[in-house]
Amino acid sequence: MRDSFIFYRSFYEATQYLEKEQKADLFDAISNYALNQEQVKLDNVCSALFSLIKPQLDANYSKYLNGKKKAKKSKPVAKISKPLTNVNVNVNDNDNVNVNDIYMSFAHLRLSTTEFNKLSETYTKDQIDYMIGQIKNYKKNKNYSSLYLTLLSWLKKEHKNEKKRSSDFSESRAFGVSL
Repeated sequence: MRDSFIFYRSFYEATQYLEKEQKADLFDAISNYALNQEQVKLDNVCSALFSLIKPQLDANYSKYLNGKKKAKKSKPVAKISKPLTNVNVNVNDNDNVNVNDIYMSFAHLRLSTTEFNKLSETYTKDQIDYMIGQIKNYKKNKNYSSLYLTLLSWLKKEHKNEKKRSSDFSESRAFGVSL
């Protein structure tokens, strides 16, 4: 049994040419059907209008039921949008992630402070944070299961590309010009 329903402007406009008694009967039939899923006997004109309104009421009731099912299944998930600073660093290589050990989390991906510390041995915090932003904005990031491994891969590629760019102008390619 529902506590409320949506009454559309089109329902109201459809009843404008009815007599007050017919209008009241139709409003009662709409309310009874939307709230209790019970149909009321109506005269021919009201029955015709109700048959045009009923599919919308059925669609809304279906959405209502689906919303209730999803609400029961879903559990609230804590989302962290900015890096957390943590005094306690937990060195833990198993899959259990301590909430206090999370450096960054978005969507279904997270990076622990332990993993961040491993990355920061090779890369700067700015490089890591920049690449996290790139991954966060990447449309297909749903395909990744580990933010740490994705970051490692993307940072290696970026580092390799930076080396290529800096070696583009080498002494061997200076064409006799001394540097």
